[in-house]
Amino acid sequence: MLFPDFNNNIVSLSNSLLKHYGIKPFHPTLGVLDEVLAQGKKNIIFMILDGLGENILKKHLKEQSFLRRHCVGTISSVFPPTTAAATTSFHSGLYPIEHGWLGWMPYFKDINRVVEIFLNRDYYSGEKLGQPKLADLLPYKTIYKRITEHNPAVKYHQVFPDFVPNGAKSFAEMCVKISDIVAKDNSPKLISSYWINPDSTTHDYGVSSPEVRDVLSDIDNHLQKLSQNLTDTLLIISADHSQIDVEYISLNGYPELDDCLRLPLSLEGRCASLYIRDDKREFFSQRFQELFGEYFILLSKQDFLQSGLLGKGIKHPMVDDFIGDFVAIGIKNKCISYQEPGGIKHTPLLGNHAGLTAEEMNVPLILFEAD
Repeated sequence: MLFPDFNNNIVSLSNSLLKHYGIKPFHPTLGVLDEVLAQGKKNIIFMILDGLGENILKKHLKEQSFLRRHCVGTISSVFPPTTAAATTSFHSGLYPIEHGWLGWMPYFKDINRVVEIFLNRDYYSGEKLGQPKLADLLPYKTIYKRITEHNPAVKYHQVFPDFVPNGAKSFAEMCVKISDIVAKDNSPKLISSYWINPDSTTHDYGVSSPEVRDVLSDIDNHLQKLSQNLTDTLLIISADHSQIDVEYISLNGYPELDDCLRLPLSLEGRCASLYIRDDKREFFSQRFQELFGEYFILLSKQDFLQSGLLGKGIKHPMVDDFIGDFVAIGIKNKCISYQEPGGIKHTPLLGNHAGLTAEEMNVPLILFEAD
């Protein structure tokens, strides 16, 4: 197991950016990044490569690759180490306890649904939900808005995949867009960039697959080319989390446990929020630990919140709603799944995350300085 390192993590990275631009940070910063930022490069590119954990980087790329040559250390993700929680921490400079984005599919009690908040759809039925989006209940101010408000001369640009308007259709196109922005004029620029891989490919094919190796090689090659086109620029690359290969435990296959649920599983398969009938809580706790104690830590809601795993700061008002009577946290290679009667069938993901293993938690800090 590996708990988040609250002095050396992805939130620290974002707070270093705030500090560099003259804004009081919310949390401790990264000393190694502070020193490099102090060199005063005109342009800063902050790139998130989803799922690029330290384990995946070392498994698939050689030491002489661009990404490994410029890796200056390892930092911790937040808990749970999953995209909804971790990218929001990157963009806000806050911990999950503060911003409330705890997982891919939290339960919203006001509409009695488990919702994929990025997609605004019911996780179990697949139904697209209307306006307002449930994500609107979890607003936050980005570090980029804070920075540009405090530094009007800095021009902010976002370069994301094509799920946003005018987004990049490939990583190669993303790098071209970034290069063009840097070269466009002489103004100081802050560029936020995010790419879906290797996370997407690792979900589909597994951590050790040749498909992941090919995707990473392509990313590495295009970053090498991008680096040659940059001047007076600091390129910061990191990841929201990593992944491990998983096997699934279906709660539907254990009627004695399924019968205890008063709501379907929510949040994540490796950080599962479990809402249990009042008269079944003691039985559920005992039986779950007998069956799966080797693979999961089962914490009561009170113990989970008191553990501090979600980070430091003032608790977001939605957090209590999102945490069930128990939370099951993966500590080995198992992942919990659940199927609602009559609901859609989700294809099992070969690689997954959100647990407490070092493999999921450790991500690289990669820095490249262009003169």
